[in-house]
Amino acid sequence: MNFDFQSLKPKIQAEFDEVVAGYPGDTSEIRARMRNCNGDALDKKLAVIEAAAELCPVHVFGYFPFAMEIDAGYRRDAAYMGVGAYVRQECGVDFTPLNELRRELAEHQLGQFNDYYDSCHRMVDYDLLLSRGYKGVYEDCERRNSVVSDNGDETDLKKKRFREAVMRACLAVKHIGERIRRLAQDKLQALAPDCDEVIRHNLKRVAESANTPWEPPKTMFDALNSMLCCILWTSVLDGMSMNTLGWVDRLIYPFYRRDIELGRLNEDEAVYLLRCFLYKTDAHSAYSPERMGFDSGVTVMIGGCYPDGRPLYNHVTDMIIDAYLDNNFINPKLNARASDESDPAYIHRLAELILSGNNNIIAENDDHIIPMFVRMGVDIADARRYIGGGCQEVVTPNHMHHRAFVYLNLPKVLLDTLELTDNNNEPASAARNPADDKSSRTANTARDIGVYKYGRFDCGSFDRLYESFLLNLRSYIRTLAESFHPYERLHSSISPEPLLSALVGDCVERGLDVTENGARYNHNTLSLVGFGTLCDSLLALRRAYSDGRVDELLAAMRSNFDGCDKLRAELLHSGDRFGHSTDADEFARELADRLASVSRGIYTSAGVEWRTSLFAYYLFKNLGEVTGATPDGRRAHEPLSRGMNMASLGELTRMALSLAKICGAEFDDVGVFDLTLPLSHGDEYVDAVAKYITACVKLNIPVLQPSSVDREKLIEERSHKGTHPEIVVRVCGYSAVFGLLSESMQDEIIGRVE
Repeated sequence: MNFDFQSLKPKIQAEFDEVVAGYPGDTSEIRARMRNCNGDALDKKLAVIEAAAELCPVHVFGYFPFAMEIDAGYRRDAAYMGVGAYVRQECGVDFTPLNELRRELAEHQLGQFNDYYDSCHRMVDYDLLLSRGYKGVYEDCERRNSVVSDNGDETDLKKKRFREAVMRACLAVKHIGERIRRLAQDKLQALAPDCDEVIRHNLKRVAESANTPWEPPKTMFDALNSMLCCILWTSVLDGMSMNTLGWVDRLIYPFYRRDIELGRLNEDEAVYLLRCFLYKTDAHSAYSPERMGFDSGVTVMIGGCYPDGRPLYNHVTDMIIDAYLDNNFINPKLNARASDESDPAYIHRLAELILSGNNNIIAENDDHIIPMFVRMGVDIADARRYIGGGCQEVVTPNHMHHRAFVYLNLPKVLLDTLELTDNNNEPASAARNPADDKSSRTANTARDIGVYKYGRFDCGSFDRLYESFLLNLRSYIRTLAESFHPYERLHSSISPEPLLSALVGDCVERGLDVTENGARYNHNTLSLVGFGTLCDSLLALRRAYSDGRVDELLAAMRSNFDGCDKLRAELLHSGDRFGHSTDADEFARELADRLASVSRGIYTSAGVEWRTSLFAYYLFKNLGEVTGATPDGRRAHEPLSRGMNMASLGELTRMALSLAKICGAEFDDVGVFDLTLPLSHGDEYVDAVAKYITACVKLNIPVLQPSSVDREKLIEERSHKGTHPEIVVRVCGYSAVFGLLSESMQDEIIGRVE
């Protein structure tokens, strides 16, 4: 039987194109049932889930072996958000103040936020899914609801109701699986005698296998199918985005090994199953010029360590790496964990993939990330099970971590501070510790964001300017936090998530939805953009104060450095920049520590403290385009520094050593070290990159995001579209076909190589 993925790939793509091209289908009856439900948001969400399980078309493919497809109100190019979003859309809450705040932020170029909470970057406990299935969760809810107190009374009615909601959601999952099995049985019976045996084999397996993900899986096929079903159905029925395929080599290897030992699977079919599993994201998407820069948000994790701390590297790890080398998948993004204990052969394989030009791999550092989670209060066993989801953001099981949904423009806050005057002529208090202040500032409207009540500017003191900047940044964060409070309090009434809650501990035990902080761990983190630009700008201002040239620098900035070539050259080529001197690196370290604590004492409405990170996504370009000239010599509208990078790049070893200075700051999410390498071939280059990965791990750098490109080919494709349609580049937290990107994005990526 032919299980050669490469030859079957066009047929698989044709199947997806035929099925999903018309998405979304008619879901009016589902919306009608929700509207006819007289209950609260949880009742309405259950009405949607149960109606979708009954009414939404399900599909079974022929050459694609897995059976998870359901047309539930989302576009083929969307990161899910299907019918489950209807409850929020018609919740009756007035989002006008939130929308006005978003508009005000854009007008002031201070940043952006997607919502008052993070609807992406979610993770279920995959170990629970694969060990017990939704059936096990159903039975756990049933058991807990049967417990009575000493006096014979029922348990807490609110908890009981929540668990009953989870049970109904689990039964909906079971019903979808049963419909898919019946469809496979019908298709199997209708096959012509001369049908391709691969199709017959796939349909037979779906028709006869366990009803996953209701039942716990027994085989490698079952396990992979369970994960795909869980990700898709949870997203579209709960109305959010589950965007990680999970830690596949650790989770799947036991099923693979057992299947091989029992003779129910051969190596060729195992490779085919795994490659189909990975290809699903690309097959489902439609990459086109109309969707330039598309980010599916989907990741897959490999490597790292087992929950007991042993290094992880197995045959499935190699199978996944080979799949990317052989097929040039764009998605899912491959997040590879590494540590000082990693097998050198594994690190060598990562280097091989990096230099292939595939450009969709990152290395995440266990030796930084696991201690970070432990510091945040996560149990070490859970911390060791972290995965990267969305881009490089890391999340542990049983964790609701809202992040990468609020982005703050650090250089713009500095520019605003420079423009402000103290109307009361009061000195800024450098001694005041903002972290001790849990009281609310009077800043309840979006308009206050452009005012900065703490803003002061004293030309006689760099230290006072520095403190004013930090106070303004904190003022901005507090305004955002307070503006979110009314919506956070209503969150469970806006969009409860019973399906996700089913597989996030300790929701069932506590009887609380994830939207009610029912998860074992709860954190909120906002992203600070332009760290390197900010650092160099502050250093330039410090020099200007020392030299008595502040007025000259500010005047040059106001003119966008027109006619100030000599001054700008001094700024751009100064040795007193992050990454170029020991003194500047020490300043960067102190700045990182200050930024890591700037939001301390500011809380969500549920009492979760806001924390910060240097995660920037593509906002370094988007925010740079609307930000004026900065004191470091950067002209208006040019990109800000990327991720945790310095603004001006240098020799690779020096860059890594400098970045190590800021990696001890206690941020609550990862920072990303972006670097671009020339496309190179040969063992000596692979060995060098492997050593560089190992060095970055030892230096405690959280995430290494490398790209390997041929600059001349990029320029040729930019000038003559279609010359090199095969080129895939790493844009930021995602990869894309270079030829389908906008010209400004292409120019920015080419500029990195320079």
